[in-house]
Amino acid sequence: MPPWEPPPIETDEDAVTARILDGLSERLEGWEPYEGAPEVALAEETGRETAVLGQLAGNMLTLAVAAVGETAFGFPAYLGVAATLDVELAVTGLGVTVPAGFVVSGVNGSGVEVAFELVDEVVVDVSPMPATLTATVIGDVGNSVPPGELTMITATSTVVSVTATDTSTGGADAETVEDYLDRLVDYLATLRPGGVRASDLASLARSVPGVQRALGVDLYDPNTDTFGNERTATVFPIDEAGAPVSAPVAAQVQAVLEESREVNFVIHVAEPTYTAVEVVYAAVAELGADPAVVADNIEVAVFSWLADWGTTEDDPTAWESVDTVRYLELARIAGSAEGVAYLSSLTLNGGTGDLTLDGVGALPAAADDPLAPSTVTGTVS
Repeated sequence: MPPWEPPPIETDEDAVTARILDGLSERLEGWEPYEGAPEVALAEETGRETAVLGQLAGNMLTLAVAAVGETAFGFPAYLGVAATLDVELAVTGLGVTVPAGFVVSGVNGSGVEVAFELVDEVVVDVSPMPATLTATVIGDVGNSVPPGELTMITATSTVVSVTATDTSTGGADAETVEDYLDRLVDYLATLRPGGVRASDLASLARSVPGVQRALGVDLYDPNTDTFGNERTATVFPIDEAGAPVSAPVAAQVQAVLEESREVNFVIHVAEPTYTAVEVVYAAVAELGADPAVVADNIEVAVFSWLADWGTTEDDPTAWESVDTVRYLELARIAGSAEGVAYLSSLTLNGGTGDLTLDGVGALPAAADDPLAPSTVTGTVS
C-alpha cells in the first residue's frame, strides 16, 4: 500500500496570501496589489493565520487517526527499546551483591556518553561476574559502545571495575507518528472480507517494526522449494538496507501472520535469494568533469538502482517480484549519471545480455553482502 498521506490542508502562508490577492484582482476591476496597501496587509495577515490554523488542523487530524489505530484497532505504536551491554564485574570477593540500579557509562561510536544500569541485583558467585546492563535511555544512541573498561557512576565498595565484553546493541528509537501511520495503512489494508492473499500477508508483515519491505508469494513452500502447494504462502521480509530482517523481527513477523491466517493455511517466513551483480564499464566524462567524481557518480547511480529493486514510483516500500536485470536499463542508469558523456563499453556479469536473478524472492546483492557482494568497477577518461 502507498504510505500515509496527510490531509491536503494548505500550510504555506505565501500560497494562501497569493490566492487571496488573486481573488481580489478578479473581483475588483482595475485593482492591483501594492506593498503597504491596507488590503494587501490584511491579505498577508489572513494568509499567516490561515496557514497556522491549517498546520494545527493537519496535526490534530494526524494524531486523531493514530489514536483510532491504537484504540479502535488495538494496533500499538512502537515506543522504542533500550540497548543492552554485556559486561564483566570485577568485585572484592565472592558472595557480594551488586544492587539493582548500579550505573556505569561508556562512549558510543558517535562520541556520546551513554549510561547503563543493572536492572536486577546480582549475587556474585564467580569473579569476574558476567552480567547484562541496559541503557537508561530509549533509542539507538545506546548502540555501538565498544568493548573495554567503563566508568562507574554509582559509588560502591564492592565493585572494583566494570568491563564491556562486547559492543552494545539492540537500541532502537521510538517511531514517529508518520512512520506509525505508514504501518497502520499496511495493517488496515489486510482487514478486508474474503480470502487472504499473499499480497495481504506482505502488507501485514510491513506493519512489524524493522520490516521495510516484504514480498508475498502464493502457493510456494521454501522447505521443499516447490510451487502449487494449496493453502500455502511465503513472505520474504527485508530491512531498510535490503538485508534479511533479524531473527527476532522474523519471529515477530511469523507470529503476526500466524495470528491473522485462515484456518489450515500454512504461512512461511523466509529470506530472499541474493545474486551478485557485476558491472564493468568504460566511460568518457563530459568536458571539464573530474573523472574520479564521475566514477563515484556511476557507482552511486547503479547501487541506488539495485537497492530500490522491485519498488514502485507510487510506493517506495512496495516490492514487486522482478527477476531480470535488463542490460539496456543498466546502460541507461550508468550512462545517465552526472558527468557522463557516454559509455564506451559495459558488461553485466561478463556479458552484454540480461541477467536472471536466482531463486524465489530474488534480489540483487548489496555491495556489502558478506557472501557474494555486487560490484561496480570501471574507468573514466
